[in-house]
Amino acid sequence: MAGDKMSQKIGVLGGGSWGTALAILLSKKGLEVDMWLRNEKQIEEILENRENKKYLPGV
Repeated sequence: MAGDKMSQKIGVLGGGSWGTALAILLSKKGLEVDMWLRNEKQIEEILENRENKKYLPGV
């Protein structure tokens, strides 16, 4: 289904506050979202905590 939101996958480049907020918004809309970050430690922290404590704490 071309128009089905669940079949769409979005890539967000960057894991700062803007990229994180965008990824959260799109995910809550039912889209599958991949975030692309270059800092491996930040990636591990986000995966472990399900939160970007550095740039968007508490969200």
